[in-house]
Parts: sequence; C-alpha cells; structure tokens
Amino acid sequence: MLKLLAQRQVRLFLIADTFSNFGSSALWLALAVAVQELTHSASSAGLVMFAFALGSLFLPVSGLVVDRLRRRPLLIAVNLLTPVLLLPLILVTEQDRIWVVYLVMFAYGVSGSLSGPAQAALLPRLVPEELLGDANGALQTIRGLLRIVAPMAGAGLYAWHGANVLVAIDIVTFLVAAAILLAIKVDEPAPQPSEQHWVTEVGSGIRYIARTRVLRQLVLTCGLAMLAIGFYESAGFVVVTVGLGHEPSYVGVLGSAMGVGTVVGGATASGVMRRTGESLLVAWGLVACAVCSAMLTTPYDAVVVAGMFLLGVTVPWMVIGVSVAIQRTTPVELLGRSFAAFELSVTVPQTASMAVGAGLIAVLDYRLLLLAITVVGMLAAGCLFIRRPVPGADELSREQAGGPAPQPVEEPGHEADHEELEPSKP
Repeated sequence: MLKLLAQRQVRLFLIADTFSNFGSSALWLALAVAVQELTHSASSAGLVMFAFALGSLFLPVSGLVVDRLRRRPLLIAVNLLTPVLLLPLILVTEQDRIWVVYLVMFAYGVSGSLSGPAQAALLPRLVPEELLGDANGALQTIRGLLRIVAPMAGAGLYAWHGANVLVAIDIVTFLVAAAILLAIKVDEPAPQPSEQHWVTEVGSGIRYIARTRVLRQLVLTCGLAMLAIGFYESAGFVVVTVGLGHEPSYVGVLGSAMGVGTVVGGATASGVMRRTGESLLVAWGLVACAVCSAMLTTPYDAVVVAGMFLLGVTVPWMVIGVSVAIQRTTPVELLGRSFAAFELSVTVPQTASMAVGAGLIAVLDYRLLLLAITVVGMLAAGCLFIRRPVPGADELSREQAGGPAPQPVEEPGHEADHEELEPSKP
C-alpha cells in the first residue's frame, strides 16, 4: 500500500474519488428523509434509491461512451456537469414537487453509469499491473469508510439546516474532484474510430466477457451472489425485530458492523489475492457470504453482528477480484464496456431481488430466505473452486471482441487451474 500511495497520480485519483463520493453519500440519505417527511410515506422514500438504480440501465451505452473518449477528460466533464443536475433540488419544498427528486436521482444514476466505468478504465493507466489489487482495495476501503461517516454527517447537517445545505456541499465536492483530476497527468492516446454499428459496439463488452471463460465465470457467479444478497434489504428488519427482539433502530448497529467489515475487506483483498489469484478471492468471498447468511438465522446478537461484519468483508473481495481480472485481461479499448457489463450484471439482479425479497418475506420465514442465500453462495463458490482449463476457451478474435486478440497467461496461484488473458499494456 505504501508503494501505491507514494505515487502522486494515484494519491490525486483517490482524493478526487473521496470528495465526489462523500458529497453523494451524505446527500442520498438526506433526500430519502426529506421525501419521507414531505409525503409521510416509506414507499415514496424508498423510490429515491430506486430512481437512482434505474439510471444504471444506461450502463451499456455509457460503457461505449467511455471507450470512445479519453477517460480523464470524461471524468472531469462528469464532475463538472453533475452539479448542474443537482440544482433543481432546491425547488423541492412541497409534496407536489417530489417528482423533481426522482428525476434528479435518475439523472444522478446516469451520471454514475459514466463515472464508474471511466474510473475503472482509467486506473490501469495510473498504476502498474502488480499494484492494481492495491489500488482497487484502496478505493473500496475509502468508500467503506465513507459509508460509515458520510450518512451520519449528512443526517446531522440535514437536521441542522435541511437538505439544501447538503446539495450545496455535494456541488462543491464534485467541483473539487474535477479540479483535482485536472492535476493528474496521464498519457491517453485518442481512441480509434470503429467501423461497426454503434448497436454492435454497445454489446462488445458483454460478448467479450461471455467468450472469455474466466471472466464469464467470475461475472456470472457474482451476479448470482448479488441476486441472493438483495434479500438482505428485506430480511434486515425482520432479523432485528423477530430474530433478536430489538427495536427497528437496531438495524443501525448491523449497518455499522457491515461498514467496518467493508473497510477491512478493502484493506485485505489485495494481500489475499496475491496468494490466491482473482478467482479464488471471489470464491472465498462467496463462501464467507454463505456463512454470514447462516449466522443471521441465529437469535444471538454477537453472532448476528459478526455475520454482518463478515458480509461487509465479502462484497469488496468479490468486487475487487472481478475488477482486477477485467483490468488485467481486457484490451484497453474494451475496458469501459466490459466494466459496464459487469456493473449491470450485479446491479440488475440485486435490484430485482430486493423487490422479490420484499414479497417473499411477507409469506416465508426469513430464515428460509437466509438459508437459501447460504446454498446459492456455496454453489456459486463451488463453480469457481472446481473449474478446469479448457484449452483455447479464452481466445477472442479481433472480429469477436472489436479489438486485438489477447494472449493467454497464467494467473498467480492458479497456474494449473486455468488460462487467462494477457492485458493490453497501458
């Protein structure tokens, strides 16, 4: 980690990400609370994050935009334009203007669908391949800390002076992030124009992952895991009130435990990955997720809190394992679309399972849902533990990928298990 932080470009990148994420994390909770107060409806408040999730449906198109532009200028533009999207929020003072919040959050989601793949695609230009795990781990650690600190800060500021002060802070943090990104110097050659139809290009990232065995397995297993993890959103309150016999506010304790676990997961992922490789890091994360679900079925506070801590650890392990695998093996001209495909593959299942879980929790014992997650997690992990090499399965022609055909190399810790693709050199 010290070797990573010794690089000025990386420090600036991490600081910029911290600023932009702090303002957003503080604002989102305040907006949900504001909608709740104006409408006296929990459902209306829940639609705030649903509107944001809808924006992620633009990920395939956003990935193409990322691959057709230089990533650093694109990130700067997103950080400069997103504050403009936030300005209408100051008009929301009455219930009949709640639709403005939903529209802004949807636009916020579209903005995030651009910034996420752009950041992931820019990172290999800033750090050498051997430090990609550390860089992704640092990002997840910082974001984990922000998930603990920013919502509390946002709640306090909202109670002090309402939502508008948080809108102003979020605008400032985006502008600061843009200024910091301007200070980063990186060599990014201009993307080459493509002769393919844009519809064909939009699907190139999905096709690349589908035809690259190791990425296909990682993305599918993570998507399967997120399909189960979405049930936690519905089961959390039942675990607290029925399983443990506490007031609903005790959910905050579980959320804090998960936040601490996220920080630990981000900090330890790169060390574990050096010993196991990306695939086994994801596999062990899935095992931990399965164990966590079983722990949440118990009526003991200490076990449930420990389970939520463990869940916090697992998510960064899975995200970092897949992110590094994509960064290490994907041609540079496909990175944006490949990351967009990965984000879509985990966002859609998780969002769908939230809705399904809300219905199932009303008719089924919550412990059955949690045990179902345990089974799904173990099955997904088993797919990664038992897989065997298929000669030539990871080959991808220029015509199939829309880019140069990569060459197979071995993944550390899995030399006998599979072949991977040699990354395009930044």
